[in-house]
Amino acid sequence: MKKIIHLTVFLALISALAGGILASVDSMTRPIIEERKIAAVKTTLQEIFPAASDYKEIDFTDSTETITNVYEASGAGYAFNVSVQGYKDVITYIVGVDLTGKIVGFNVTFVNDTPGLGSKVKEPEFKQSIVGKTLGVDLDTISGATISSFAVVNGMSTVKTVFESLK
Repeated sequence: MKKIIHLTVFLALISALAGGILASVDSMTRPIIEERKIAAVKTTLQEIFPAASDYKEIDFTDSTETITNVYEASGAGYAFNVSVQGYKDVITYIVGVDLTGKIVGFNVTFVNDTPGLGSKVKEPEFKQSIVGKTLGVDLDTISGATISSFAVVNGMSTVKTVFESLK
């Protein structure tokens, strides 16, 4: 009986020590992880908002879980990291919206759809059909890549909803 109590106390002490070490490592590495997360998309953010110098991730509400991150470009607008289901696989893209609701940038970060069809959403022609328009305006889909381009366009309606909640 004495041995069971001894082992239980020993195990509790080891668990508390390990938990404390993990908590301290987490508190030291969390800011670095957040900084690197923004650095991974900073190049894209700089392409979308070249005049902005400071970008920070902000809290938002999206019940559809379409938008994974929102970044604020100081004084310039917001960048939304969007993930939608295309024909074959998930399509992720970043769309930049200025403070008036105009789309100022669009960059597909991942697409794994059929080459020549669904993958057309990353081509310059599709980007040009989106950039310069205002959120809420009907956007064109791509003939032959209707499912993938329609998914991207549907993601834009979620961007509009979240954008309006941020204003």
